[in-house]
Amino acid sequence: MIKNLLKKEISKQFMRFCFVGIESAVLTFLVFIILFNFLLVNYIFAFAGGFIAGTFFGFIFNKIWSFKSKRESKKEVGLYFLIYTISLIVGIFFIKFLVNSFELNPIIANIPVLALTTIINFFGTKIFVFKNAKW
Repeated sequence: MIKNLLKKEISKQFMRFCFVGIESAVLTFLVFIILFNFLLVNYIFAFAGGFIAGTFFGFIFNKIWSFKSKRESKKEVGLYFLIYTISLIVGIFFIKFLVNSFELNPIIANIPVLALTTIINFFGTKIFVFKNAKW
């Protein structure tokens, strides 16, 4: 019975995280498009700007809704942004690799980068940041 309850809670938590992640990814991509296409910002800086916007949005909703964390901890905020900074660095190297090695359009290259950084962010926040939540 406990095992089933945990599975149900994990499933709900994962679905909430995915929903927030989709919204964050859309925001990230929209900011990227605005910066890159309309403001003519370099694709690396456009990616970073979009990523940062999505990170701020994601922290608030993941803390309150996905993981239902009630802790008000500077450590929690610091760890969250550390995970996302690591993810941002990985994302920058990956988008640069895709653009330079495969000559992909930065808009197209941004899509697999978002997928990779989403996976890094989920496991990082679940394991290191909101570890008080049920696994």
